[in-house]
Amino acid sequence: MIRRRSFLVLATGSLAAAGLAGCASQAPSGEREATLKVWNPQDNWRKTTKFYDARVQAFKEKYPKVRVEYVDIPYGQYEARYTAGFSSSSDAPDIFMGQVSYYGGGLRVAAVAPDDIQKSWEEKLNGVTRDNFKVEGKWAGYPVSTDLGMQLYYNVDHYAAAGLNPDSPPKSFEELRQYAAKLVKKDGEKIIRNGLSLRYSGNPTGIADKALPYIHAFGGRLYAEDHSTADSYLNGEGTVAGIQFMQDLVKKDRVSSLELGSPDDTFAQGSSSMTLREGWYEGWLKQNAPGVKFAVVPYPEGPAGYPKVSLLFNWAWMVNDRSNNKDLAWEWMRTVSNPSTDLELAKLEGYLPVWTENFSDPNVTARTDYQAVKKQMAEGPGPVYNAPYTNQIAITVGSAIEACLQGADVQKTLDGVISQVDELLERGR
Repeated sequence: MIRRRSFLVLATGSLAAAGLAGCASQAPSGEREATLKVWNPQDNWRKTTKFYDARVQAFKEKYPKVRVEYVDIPYGQYEARYTAGFSSSSDAPDIFMGQVSYYGGGLRVAAVAPDDIQKSWEEKLNGVTRDNFKVEGKWAGYPVSTDLGMQLYYNVDHYAAAGLNPDSPPKSFEELRQYAAKLVKKDGEKIIRNGLSLRYSGNPTGIADKALPYIHAFGGRLYAEDHSTADSYLNGEGTVAGIQFMQDLVKKDRVSSLELGSPDDTFAQGSSSMTLREGWYEGWLKQNAPGVKFAVVPYPEGPAGYPKVSLLFNWAWMVNDRSNNKDLAWEWMRTVSNPSTDLELAKLEGYLPVWTENFSDPNVTARTDYQAVKKQMAEGPGPVYNAPYTNQIAITVGSAIEACLQGADVQKTLDGVISQVDELLERGR
């Protein structure tokens, strides 16, 4: 999923009490006069708002007296703006982009989609990630893009220079470690080029998200499928082994630096040879680092098998359940959620579409990461982390992982946050 910080806990009260919406309602009249507020917290998707404003003609023709007010909220300000907006009776959006587990399951400000939309999305959207956009089994958000988890990006020229065959990437996590050892560059004891870059700083949610392939490769997971507890999962054998593998890359194997910068930037600058990142990164690299010759493949098999797709970022378009224009908002959603608009927007922004039929389009099959995409689609979903307060859980977990990468004892550190995570799981039940 895209580089996003998690939304901090809103002061709940009346927000959490807002119920989820029911089934389909009668379509509004074309003579209806209203203003629809659409909020988009901008980060990597900077072309979306103008696209919708210019291209969604069907809605404008059907409802000529409805004004759609698109608001791009600077990413650094969106947390405060959302907090104020949803606490207000007059300034809240009718349609907004956010994370379904939190807004739908935690704060309960996201409406459940009407029956006809439920049926369409269930049948036609990507099945690997669909459960991440539901609340209690019902769709509550239209995915912004398809995030199929991490893929292995590697610098082709670095491989060749290190005597590695660019057409033969690592197939196991042990090989990944070995390749990193051949690719790393040092000036004395100082690493000047990562063999394999790790997410080690910044927002803790991003740190936790980028650790998921390592955790799942060794058979771990963050918490129980029924959201009952993190004990024996977050601090279980598999999770500990995965985080220990990451720590060893830094402290024991000395193939990954905690000083060079973020993986996105260092790979683009040529100061990292390998990194794990989502599919959207391909488009970003082509736009921002056209001189880097790279390849993208599925990440390797771990001791517990292939790390299947799991998301901590389930970003989607949602309808405010308390909006006075909720019926119109769903009409807008019906307009934008179709395969044609989906494919056009995916091409424009450089990410993967969400409609299953679009995965056979040349725009997808010609992507550098298509082999990884096929693998991820074939493997299916991994653990689904959609507990209502998963954002806050991820902050706790990410902070613990950051401490481990800095050298803290892995088992003791993970043991130490179980009570905090269990408290958040309990809050969501």
